Amino acid sequence: MEILGGLSTDLKEKIAATKVVVIGKEATGLIARAIRGMGFIDVTETSEYLNLPICDVVICTCTEKENCRTVITYYYNAGVPVICAFNFGIGACVTIVRPGNSMPHFLDDKAEKDTIKSMLEYTDEYSKLCHIPNNRWVNDAMKYICTPEVRTSIGEYTMTAVAAHLLIATVAGNKVKTYPKFYLSTIANDVD
Repeated sequence: MEILGGLSTDLKEKIAATKVVVIGKEATGLIARAIRGMGFIDVTETSEYLNLPICDVVICTCTEKENCRTVITYYYNAGVPVICAFNFGIGACVTIVRPGNSMPHFLDDKAEKDTIKSMLEYTDEYSKLCHIPNNRWVNDAMKYICTPEVRTSIGEYTMTAVAAHLLIATVAGNKVKTYPKFYLSTIANDVD
């Protein structure tokens, strides 16, 4: 669907016709501004987890388990994909929960209340187990996730970029990894 030099006319029309909800306590305005710049017109930003609006795709900045559980369960049952974005301080993680697939581990009753920490530990273990190169930075991210200067200068922008890219890919109908798989990104990328 993508053509050299930009997006095809067909994809631009799909983007303009797609209703997106950006929900969460972190960087919702930044994400909404980025996707509006890419051509999404019908974008709702909210930090409320009740009375969730009907839409085609959701981007949720997952921080607290109970709020994420409310959002994901609601849209899962409505047949709407949820792009779950996590700010890892020096980078970001994004996973897509599609209706019909398994529900994420960070929503389990046994999971920590802090979904960012839960997802960070999961991606770190997964990267080590599968010997994924260039993910050593995840090991160091734990010390940066609580640093406001790093989170707002690196984590939020990385999270926004990855979520926006995956939104376009989802609308285009491209094959994307879905939970339990995920996307990791950092601008540092193991700089020693």
